[in-house]
Amino acid sequence: MAEGVLIVGGGFAGFWAALAAKRVAGSRAVVTLVSREPVLEIRPRLYEEHPEQLGVDLRPLLERAGVAFLQGEAATIDVKRRGVVLSTGQRLGYQRLVVATGSRMRRPPVPGADTAYSIDTMSEAVAFDRRLQQIVKTSGNPSIAIVGAGFTGIELALELRDRLASHGGEALAERARIILLDRADTVGPELGSGPRATIEAALASARVELCLSANITRLAVSRITLATSSPLDVDAVVITTGMVAASFAAQVPGERDGLGRVVVENTLRAPAAPDIFVTGDSAAADTGNGHRALQSCQHALQLGRFAGENAARDLLGMPMVPYSQLRYVTCLDLGRSGAVLTQGWERAVAQAGPETKALKQRINRTVIYPPLDAPGDTLLALSSTDPAQQQRPAS
Repeated sequence: MAEGVLIVGGGFAGFWAALAAKRVAGSRAVVTLVSREPVLEIRPRLYEEHPEQLGVDLRPLLERAGVAFLQGEAATIDVKRRGVVLSTGQRLGYQRLVVATGSRMRRPPVPGADTAYSIDTMSEAVAFDRRLQQIVKTSGNPSIAIVGAGFTGIELALELRDRLASHGGEALAERARIILLDRADTVGPELGSGPRATIEAALASARVELCLSANITRLAVSRITLATSSPLDVDAVVITTGMVAASFAAQVPGERDGLGRVVVENTLRAPAAPDIFVTGDSAAADTGNGHRALQSCQHALQLGRFAGENAARDLLGMPMVPYSQLRYVTCLDLGRSGAVLTQGWERAVAQAGPETKALKQRINRTVIYPPLDAPGDTLLALSSTDPAQQQRPAS
């Protein structure tokens, strides 16, 4: 395979990095995306029902855009010889490398944490959904415990009653006990105080039990052991305890932040490895206003575009462009209470309630998806780093 720009990772950042690199390089360089599976997992939706449907086949999109695809798991980086070795032993050379391997859930450092369910990947979310289907058949009074009261934990807790209803009926779902635990003394601590009252009201309306300042000493599939009270026996324990950079990024030389992300230049290049660009959840990047990008789809979409564009620009001797994220919003699904939208890093509530649910659904079901039927030239145009050029074609 000819060398050129190699992108490792087929998530949101990797996909858009590949398209942006191809848009800049055209026929002057080969652009290749390598990923374990040829599927873009719609990870922000994995708290929802039917997780088996939440993937997009990347191959027809990449083919239309002129990007080569290779299915395989990248194992090691040979920085000096500019190569990536796959788990099969196959070696891929590169002139510029974009590391877009994303993040993985950080399980709590307690015994048994690896036995609990999670919704971090499609396969894990499907396994949890199968457990829900088993529970409604065997328990007249289901009980689910969620460890981690951050963004994902809140959304899952507020979706669970509807998911149980879809599997076992409304009456059973209404009898369910849903418990949300966190070691912090507030829900959504990373979301700040702005939306907290709205979140707490939604949790109360949904009869989600809060167990905050929880000191968990052991976990199992159906039991949580607490330091200060009796064990909590439930039908399933699911963990939503935040993310760290995926392990592959640890091979990129240079400084790391507390989440294991590579601290990058404003072009998303790794300072200690000038031929490597890091993007998405593996990059600790300044958004252009003093705040570091978050491990979120919102930031990954733009980070990917800049990394791919700059990798191709650097290869072709063109000036690179500094990454910037023009605005930051948060839209949190509140289940039957609707949703809440916040603006800016101070997370001031802009709107909340049932009417905001339609916005959340439009983001989750349309905005973050690549346009599946778009021709190649449209896909390439949408990879622009200019938000004004990222408008989707009318359907």
